[in-house]
Amino acid sequence: MTKLLSFLSLLAAATACGDCEPVNLTPDERAWVSAYQPGQRLTFRSNRGATNVLTAQPLKNFHDNQDCNQLESGKYQAIRSTLVLTSATAYSSDSPGFSLLAYKTHPDHPAMLTFTLAGLLCQASDPPGSPNPRLVKLAPEAITLTNGHRYPMAQLMRSGQHGTIHMGNSQLRAAWWDQRAGLLRYELVSGELFDLVAE
Repeated sequence: MTKLLSFLSLLAAATACGDCEPVNLTPDERAWVSAYQPGQRLTFRSNRGATNVLTAQPLKNFHDNQDCNQLESGKYQAIRSTLVLTSATAYSSDSPGFSLLAYKTHPDHPAMLTFTLAGLLCQASDPPGSPNPRLVKLAPEAITLTNGHRYPMAQLMRSGQHGTIHMGNSQLRAAWWDQRAGLLRYELVSGELFDLVAE
């Protein structure tokens, strides 16, 4: 009986929530999802005269492993921070908005970034030891918008390149996103190019 009580005490200590550690994004990682204020409206204008407005939704933060089940989930509470931009124009019936999820499972691992941009999907910042070969490291491309603003470190996500996947009926072919400025430009499969003109 004493051995059983000792075992149960150890089991209770191993599954207790007392020493679970919530994981937080570093300032650089948080910058990816903190470019906008809730309700902020972003105007994009195309090279063919069309206009689209995106509206920033409140940032959603959630920690996994809320019950601190250390036997199944470990001692860390991974964080999910999701930024959503709703679009006045739907470019995909399956995924009409533009969103970015920063997901971090361990304090010593980089956050994984998942861009879902009106049906254009790109996962980046492959965590160490990840078995998923689709995850990629983002590669910067300098761009200058039609308003003259230059972004030397914009990240290009183009369908079929760098692990970017074109899903379903999406009209998007490419998108450019800056770590601190957010979505800067996107291109449709028709060749129509939308640049950020006002925020």
